[in-house]
Amino acid sequence: MIEPAADDFAIECPVCRAGQSPRDICRRCGADLALFVRAVASRRTARRRLERAIMTGDPDATARLRSYLEWLGG
Repeated sequence: MIEPAADDFAIECPVCRAGQSPRDICRRCGADLALFVRAVASRRTARRRLERAIMTGDPDATARLRSYLEWLGG
């Protein structure tokens, strides 16, 4: 399966709330967003994997991914 490009989703800067494509530095306030962007991308990937685990009936992966998403906050 091909992973989507980083440009396939938008983020909102947690500091100034500027909407933008994922980038390491906020276009408006200059906040460092590198870790935030990685967490958002990881959450998106985990959600897709959780969908697949549920569809295939894999209870171990489902439990593990639900726990990970809960830890990530989403």
